[in-house]
Amino acid sequence: MNLIRTAKTAVKNMLASKMRAWLSSLGIIIGVFSVVVLLAIGQWATDSILGKINSLGTNLLTISPGAKNSGNVRTIGGGNRNVFLMEHSDLIWKISGVANVAPIISGSKQVVYGSANTNANIYGVTPSYETVKNVTIEQWTFVTENNYKMRDKIAVIWPTVVSNLFPDWDALGKTIRIGTTLFTVVGITKTSGMNDNLIYIPISTAQITISGTPYLSSIYVSVANADLMDSVQIDIQEKLLKSLWKTTDTMNFQIQNQADMLDTANSITTMLKAFLGGVAAISLIVWGIGVMNILLVTVSERTKEIGIRKAIGAKNSDIIEQFLVESVILTVSGGIMGILLSYGIVWLVNYFVTSISASITTFHILLALSFSVGIGLFFWIYPAYKAAKMRPIDALRSE
Repeated sequence: MNLIRTAKTAVKNMLASKMRAWLSSLGIIIGVFSVVVLLAIGQWATDSILGKINSLGTNLLTISPGAKNSGNVRTIGGGNRNVFLMEHSDLIWKISGVANVAPIISGSKQVVYGSANTNANIYGVTPSYETVKNVTIEQWTFVTENNYKMRDKIAVIWPTVVSNLFPDWDALGKTIRIGTTLFTVVGITKTSGMNDNLIYIPISTAQITISGTPYLSSIYVSVANADLMDSVQIDIQEKLLKSLWKTTDTMNFQIQNQADMLDTANSITTMLKAFLGGVAAISLIVWGIGVMNILLVTVSERTKEIGIRKAIGAKNSDIIEQFLVESVILTVSGGIMGILLSYGIVWLVNYFVTSISASITTFHILLALSFSVGIGLFFWIYPAYKAAKMRPIDALRSE
């Protein structure tokens, strides 16, 4: 039987049974829609998580004091916090493979301007922090080397602080009070999508006004090359242990590797996408079982038609071909409608939920469409085979 003629016959049959065709297509529409949308959201979640980790800095090692041993378990944040001084930061600078070092002193203070006030995280930093942690300045400047040397009382503030203290966003050059000390605002950072009340001041000033001690809260290290991360981490640990007169059993600090964080995040997001894709795939399989039942009923309804065709010379392959062509038309048309619906829903989500920026890729479309067609053909085989195996005389007698 000519393929074009078969396709025309299939379309004619579907138009003659619009409700059955619509119910068959509805499952594929919902299934494809589910696959595409869930994969798009999963991809957005992956990009968002990895983007936030990368925004913290490139090839980053974070050295924190206060790790302690409890049995065979090393806990974070316990023990003595008075471990690192600026001399340890200088020591790390001399290690081969280190591109930049940014020591910090952190604390929390109430910040006041006029009648407005907010609780903010205060970071005492050196000029290198801007590069190491990928800080982008929107207006004016960051902490300079001169600010650090002169212990200037200047502040670089995040947009969240600006919105909390300056409703008119006129913050530059204004004097704010951090704790009991007055600071002049000399810079505003660019928003990073994180809601954080954060203020940067020179680390030399923070040692007096924030912590009251010379000890550092953390040291961030930017490594020149990703391939050097592990070797540089080992060198830093050895140098610090020697400087602090410690061993690996008594070390009172820990080093976090950004590459390990990225690997963990990748594993989690991969499992998330697999889970979301699996949920959507289940809906397609359920749809396939439903469609198979509909087609089995269809075969019974079209028994006489099949008998007539076989009586005038149609082969088993012609009958199977007709049912499979109907399958392809329904699955492809339903898949296209599902994809169009997916684009519409994703656009609405992005429009009304500004924190989400999901997008549909060609891979998502091809995966959903191929999977839906595959499921459709698989569940069409048995009804098509059953129709083809009918004996003409039995089919004609049935009515």
